[in-house]
Order: sequence, then structure tokens, then C-alpha cells
Amino acid sequence: MITSSFTTTHWWIAAFASGICLALAAQFLATSTKGRLLTALLPIAGAAAVIGDSAARGYEGDTPLVLYTATMLGLTLCRVIFARYLRRQREVMLSGKPMEPITGKQSALFFITFTAVVMAMAVLL
Repeated sequence: MITSSFTTTHWWIAAFASGICLALAAQFLATSTKGRLLTALLPIAGAAAVIGDSAARGYEGDTPLVLYTATMLGLTLCRVIFARYLRRQREVMLSGKPMEPITGKQSALFFITFTAVVMAMAVLL
């Protein structure tokens, strides 16, 4: 594991940095000021979800920070992996046309990719 020597402080820094990475990666998706604000809040929503889930499951110590970091980095990497598709959707939206609806195959591919990325991070982190 790359992070086997991480202290709690290191995990806080990693969590903060990964949240910033997601907020920056998601800015590409926003086309308005309101959209940019909402995408900047994604890491906070992720933190709330991880805190709630961790409390419900009784996770302690650094586990919530590890889960948050892996999730935020996973979403950021998915943004990079699906950049071509997202760029095309953004161009369609900016041209004034409605966005193409996501298909079941695309949803499944995203979910599988996201799951694989987060699992790989969990192993590496």
C-alpha cells in the first residue's frame, strides 16, 4: 500500500486535496455561475455522505477519510476517463440543443468503471 505510513494528518491532507481535485474537474461540466457553485459543492456533499454512512456502520479512525479520498479521486479519474463523452455533451448543451439522454449501457459502463477505479484506489491507498 502506498499510504501504509500515512498518519491521520496525512489522510486529512489527502482528503482535502482530493476534494479540491473533484471540484476543479467538475467545473468543466458547469455552464453557468449557479452550475459552477453547485459543482464546487460536490466534495461537501460527498463528505456528508461518507460521514453519514461511516456513522451508520460504526467506522472509526482513518477509515472515513480513506473512503472519502478514494471516492473523490475515483470520481475525478472518471471525469478524465469519460472526457470525450463529457466534452461532446457540453458542446451539445452550449449549442442550445438538449443533452443526449444517457443510455442504460452508458450508465452501466460508468458504474463499472467507477467501481473498478475506487476498488483499485482502495487497494493502492
